Amino acid sequence: MSEAGGSSRTATDQAKLPTPSLTLTGFLGQVFRYFRPYTIHTLVVLTALLLQAAFRVAVPIAYQQIFDRAILHRDMTVLLNLLSLLFAGWVIQAIASLVQDFFSAKSGNRAMGDLRLAMFDHLLRLPVGYYSRVDSGDLMSRFSNDLAVIENAFVRSIHTFLFSVLILLTSLTLLFVVEWRLALITLAALPLSLIGPRLLSSRAQWLSYQCKRVEALVATSIQEAIGSHAVIRTFGLQASRLKGFRDQLTELAGIATTARFTASVASRSASQSVYFVQVLTMGVGAYLAIHGILTVGSLVAFVALLLNVANAANHVSAVMPDLLQASGGMQRVLDFLSEEPTVREIPGSQPLPRLSRQVCFEDVSFGYRQSSPALLNVSFTVNAGESVAVVGPSGSGKSTILNLILRLYDPDRGRVTLDGLDLRYSSESSLRAQTGVVLQDSVLFNTTLLENIRIGQPDATEAEVRRAARKAEIHDMIMLLPKRYLTKVGEGGSHLSGGERQRIAIARAILRNPALLILDEPTSALDPATAAAVNETLQRIGRGCTVFSTTHRLGSITHMSRILVVERGRMVEQGQHHGLLDRQGVYYQLWQKQSGFTVSEDGRTAQCSPERLQAIPLLAGLDRQRLQTIADLLVSESYPEDRIVYSKGEPGDRFYLIVRGEIEQILAPDGSRGGGVRKLSDGDYFGAQALLDAMPRQTTIQTAAPSLLLSLRRRQFEQLLEGEPGLRAAIERESKNRRIEQHDTFETIIARF
Repeated sequence: MSEAGGSSRTATDQAKLPTPSLTLTGFLGQVFRYFRPYTIHTLVVLTALLLQAAFRVAVPIAYQQIFDRAILHRDMTVLLNLLSLLFAGWVIQAIASLVQDFFSAKSGNRAMGDLRLAMFDHLLRLPVGYYSRVDSGDLMSRFSNDLAVIENAFVRSIHTFLFSVLILLTSLTLLFVVEWRLALITLAALPLSLIGPRLLSSRAQWLSYQCKRVEALVATSIQEAIGSHAVIRTFGLQASRLKGFRDQLTELAGIATTARFTASVASRSASQSVYFVQVLTMGVGAYLAIHGILTVGSLVAFVALLLNVANAANHVSAVMPDLLQASGGMQRVLDFLSEEPTVREIPGSQPLPRLSRQVCFEDVSFGYRQSSPALLNVSFTVNAGESVAVVGPSGSGKSTILNLILRLYDPDRGRVTLDGLDLRYSSESSLRAQTGVVLQDSVLFNTTLLENIRIGQPDATEAEVRRAARKAEIHDMIMLLPKRYLTKVGEGGSHLSGGERQRIAIARAILRNPALLILDEPTSALDPATAAAVNETLQRIGRGCTVFSTTHRLGSITHMSRILVVERGRMVEQGQHHGLLDRQGVYYQLWQKQSGFTVSEDGRTAQCSPERLQAIPLLAGLDRQRLQTIADLLVSESYPEDRIVYSKGEPGDRFYLIVRGEIEQILAPDGSRGGGVRKLSDGDYFGAQALLDAMPRQTTIQTAAPSLLLSLRRRQFEQLLEGEPGLRAAIERESKNRRIEQHDTFETIIARF
């Protein structure tokens, strides 16, 4: 329902993102933040880790006693006592390891569940405009790839890291107890192990963040390929799309290789330094033992403790790449969570009573972007029970009015009230509870018909669902299905026709028993016969509700008690159908543009009257007979949604007139969607210059909804003008003037983007 514009972020744009600021220490802080609710579990895990660490460092001390007391003095009692203690310690640490595995998995998965829930909750609170400016593939990557590496850290790597750090610290401490001179040598050489990680960890973290960014671009390309499969096959784009995807994979492979190599070097530098220290101290210790300065048991204990240090350093090195990747993933998650919802419920918000008096817009101004306001100083009052249509040219702000009533956005200035209560200071749940919505693209979930209707009122009984389906005139169709209400609708309702999907949406709205019914282009994607039937149902169920409807098909709203006309974000007219026609203002012009068409019952063919053709400036100079001849030459062309009618650079060979549907004229000079889109709808036309010459198309035309067009080929038009040079010259003059006017308009539009 948003009219906010947006374009997908390119690789270049992504590269301009700020570098990640989350350090490894900051990541550990985030870990403990999400583990804090599970303090008891965490304490159990830490206790288990301490018991295991105590056993690991006790073993070298036992070695010292075995060599210096039991073996040297051949004392079997001491030996048996020490072995018994070691065995008991082994049993305790074995049990502790099992306890640690269970509770670390439990607390880690619960913490991940909290993080996922926080992200999903935030996802649901973000404004509609957020989804128009963010690649869905990038968003999915945050929920899949980024969370996967974080989960690995939460469940496994962080505990390995903590355990290794415990072993490292306790073993280093005991080195001084066993032999302080060797310990000093070890301590003096140990900083060598910190140089590599210190120098390379920030670089490794930055590369990990960039790797996640490119992975998101790859995910977006895959998602686009799935969604645009028909277009890719139809236009033979497989080679170009494959090349683009291969380039992305090459970039990903390069960054991933560098990231993982850098992380590995950072971790290995620590372990290799420890090995060097181990060799050095072994040599010095052996020298001291040979000269009687150090006992054999002390040397064995020292070496064993040093092995603990080496193993612990190796384990830290092994998990460091995982932690660095997880910190990059956590940074992207935090970036997402830092997105601010534009609509917030104020603490202490009052519940809205059921609408009984009026809905008011009081000097409302709003813009999706500060540079281009969508509404300017709009004021009107609608009494409870009225049916109101909001109409206007594409981009005029009509859907924005519905967005503000639904409180998907808050006004920048002014206020929207229900029975005098400002929506900003009212609870959102009380507004939703009394509002029914039917959209242009009604979302159905891949579950049963019963559950899809019950979405309107989750606690509704099956009898109430059936009653709503009868009112929506979909019950009889459902009863013909093998599983009736337990029939699954398929992904996005793919097992149902467009009209059936809309009737399910209507039943969903009826189930809420709404005081306020919002209809946003509910029949624009349906054929005329189905649209007419659905409109009759909507009229009937709207009785007793306050109805707000937007549509570009004016023939469907002539019965409304009031029509609000908006243009360029301003309210320019309001009244009833016949009164607005008498004023001959904006509404009259919109009505005239859509008049003069006759559409077949199945919605596949159409005819155009000569009078409608005469309203096209290029044809205004032709008499009625010639206009009738042109009308007879027009060919009906039906296009599904997201189908390219023609592309930039193709030779112009025909003129098009939109009977029903919505067309996007892609305005970028290079023909890409990133340069902005101009929307055309019922009654608009395009490609007029192609009637006079075969110049290459200057823009790309694509359907934004199922569309029925009438087309006229240039060759047929030229045959009509043969032998009448005066008429042809007049048309060419008009065409030249229009071309200059359109060029100026085009340049203005491009400048805005």
